[in-house]
Amino acid sequence: MKPREIGAESFLFQWNFFERAVSNYSIIIRMFQHMEMENGLLAQMPRVFAEETIFDSCQIVVNDGGEFFSLESDLKPVDWQKLERQKGRFFSPAVLKDEFGYGTLYVYPMKRNVHVFGYLLFGKKKSITLDASITRDFELLCEIMNRFILLNMCLDELKAADEAKIRRLDARLAMTKTLLEYIIDEFPHAMFLLDEKGSVCFANKTARSEFMRGKDLVGEKIEEVLGGVRKGLLGDALVEGELHHRNGDEYKLYSLESYPVKDGNGRIVFKSLVLKNVIDERAEEEEISYRDRMESIGKLAGGVAHDFNNVLTGILGYASMMRKIAPQEGQLGRYAEIIESSAKRAASLTEHLLNFSRRQRTKTIDVVDLNSLLGDVLFLVRESFRTIKVATQFEGSLPPIRGDAGELQHVFLNLCVNAKDAMPQGGTLTITTSREAVGGGFAVVKIHDTGVGIDEDSRRQVFEPYFTTRTEGKNLGMGLYLVQKAVKRHGGFIELESAPGVGTTFTLYFPLPERAAEPAKATAVPVLDAGKRTILVVDDEEVVRELLAGLLTQEGYEVFQAEDGKAALAFFEGRRKSVDLVILDMIMPGMKGEEVLANLRDLRLTAGVIISSGFMTEEQRDKLKEYGIDGFLDKPYSEQDALNAVKSVLAKRRDALLDPKNGNDGL
Repeated sequence: MKPREIGAESFLFQWNFFERAVSNYSIIIRMFQHMEMENGLLAQMPRVFAEETIFDSCQIVVNDGGEFFSLESDLKPVDWQKLERQKGRFFSPAVLKDEFGYGTLYVYPMKRNVHVFGYLLFGKKKSITLDASITRDFELLCEIMNRFILLNMCLDELKAADEAKIRRLDARLAMTKTLLEYIIDEFPHAMFLLDEKGSVCFANKTARSEFMRGKDLVGEKIEEVLGGVRKGLLGDALVEGELHHRNGDEYKLYSLESYPVKDGNGRIVFKSLVLKNVIDERAEEEEISYRDRMESIGKLAGGVAHDFNNVLTGILGYASMMRKIAPQEGQLGRYAEIIESSAKRAASLTEHLLNFSRRQRTKTIDVVDLNSLLGDVLFLVRESFRTIKVATQFEGSLPPIRGDAGELQHVFLNLCVNAKDAMPQGGTLTITTSREAVGGGFAVVKIHDTGVGIDEDSRRQVFEPYFTTRTEGKNLGMGLYLVQKAVKRHGGFIELESAPGVGTTFTLYFPLPERAAEPAKATAVPVLDAGKRTILVVDDEEVVRELLAGLLTQEGYEVFQAEDGKAALAFFEGRRKSVDLVILDMIMPGMKGEEVLANLRDLRLTAGVIISSGFMTEEQRDKLKEYGIDGFLDKPYSEQDALNAVKSVLAKRRDALLDPKNGNDGL
């Protein structure tokens, strides 16, 4: 989802919430108005509910009597006695479908203690789905209506004695007031009621908790409680906006909604102010937006690197072959050596790009080699920021940690970019890794720059959202906040040391797992006699096909070529039993490598398969392993890399055939 769409959806959610809140409070206020009239609740509230809620009709049933109102002329009152005979007495709210001419029928039993004395029946002509938020709001309104009706019933019962009636009426009114105050007081967001001068008349529990700061808020000017509140807040119009607020060392961002509260004559009696803390939501939106941008860059880098690797495969392979046949002391040999060295450097660049791209696409917790990850990040930093010097000191025996490689890549890249910005005239960026045995063990990464440094006031705020010393650009100030958040998600913490003129050092601590993963052991390349082995090379790049065919033919193999998937399958139709190994490219025009592989397995061919590609994610590799492939040959590769891969696969297949536990119906 794009950031603009996320903002629109967030605004729509907030507006729907505000609209429901206003509607609900309007209904509650009208309950107060009508309860003073004789039978006012029964006579008037069905119309109020029908006009103010999503339902088309409302029916109130109390002690065999009641009232009904509908916005649709063809909707009729529900025979509640028949409803009870069919469904039994209701003791909790229920939603019925396609009953008594209604697509949706909401039934709320009104209770006095444990006894049901009536129902609130709300009907919708069409069938609708009630989400959880609407259901909660509606149950709350029905509960309040239940209590108002109970209050009226109690008032009727108290008419016998005027003095007792008045005393008990006052008590009931006090109870109702307490109930309403309790509802408002327990509202999950901070709420204020202000008079016409902007003084606080009421602050709910959340507002007192977040803004009291050791003093009573009632009577205080709102601008003294909330710095930055605009003067227009006290007018008649609806006001919406954002408010940045600091409470001691804690920083918060609030969405602000303010609207007038009017009496029955339309006179404004209060101005309501609702503040919702949205700092976590905004931080998450910024984090998702940043990660999506980085993932797009990673995909672009991966695609470019794949095509580049195809070119480098031919250059590197033919350069290796030229070195073998050219005199070592001659100019031709020297030129071939330079070409091979340059191709290897280009291959190193694409390798780092591909590593960066793969991590952007992974969003899972896995084993992470911090030295390797930092190496890829710093390679890109060196190539991108030529005005600074990059120095490293990595502990070679540093154990891997568990974490999200893509997220950690963002962390280190963010800190390196900040370090570069702190050195506009150039300087040195030094990254070290080490291990500390304190508290179970930590992997420690230090990132130091020789830049302008950070003053004391900025150091206290540097990890706050929306704090920045930059004056240009948009969506600034979230970088270090997201860095600290990511480090904490990995169970670690971050320290900052800096002073003006002496540079800045960020030290990141990541907990080490109880048992470190053991490094994979190198396997020796088997010695194998080529014999009469037959190999099919499937690749859309002619340079790659000719390279492999040439070097494998020199080794004594019989080699055939196919320029695409269709040609490969056509070749197999006539030579199903005579092919020992297929070297298959993954990305080709027309039929893709994976589709070719699936067709080969459907034909029940027993030939070995080596997958060769310029770019594959770990998820793609795992999926290909399900087809029983024998190995991978990543582009670009040298002559020796290709020969080692072929010999290794053929040796494994030979050993499998010689094993008496296996049948000998293969190659």
